[in-house]
Amino acid sequence: MKRLFLLIGILLLTVGLHAQAGQRTKHVEAIKVGYITQRLQLTEEQAKNFWPVYNSYESELRAARMAFVQKHPEARSPDSSAKSSQYIDDQLALQQQALDLRKKYKDRLLKVITVDQLATLYDAERDFRKMLVEQLRKKKEQN
Repeated sequence: MKRLFLLIGILLLTVGLHAQAGQRTKHVEAIKVGYITQRLQLTEEQAKNFWPVYNSYESELRAARMAFVQKHPEARSPDSSAKSSQYIDDQLALQQQALDLRKKYKDRLLKVITVDQLATLYDAERDFRKMLVEQLRKKKEQN
């Protein structure tokens, strides 16, 4: 397991240093696929059925996030109380959308993976994000 984390860390660092933005995203996604496949210990049959469902979930979630970002390009620094209030409301709505998507896809995912694997998926997603943030933090410290 330590080797896997080390390998992923090295790959992320390499990707971060050498790839262009579009290529970097594809590389990170490929690493994520490997990471989740390994963490869930997907069989070939499960993987064949899991990834189309998961990719659909990710696509819908990404679209919701992008809609939020486009509505609030100022990120976390709205310049008025009214905008701050709207930002908070929209952020809560985004979190609700994400929760609704998890609920929507729960049953679809449980048709192809076990309930234990689904629980592990949620942990794996969180752990992967933490690894990415850590790699970015380390890269920023080196610059």
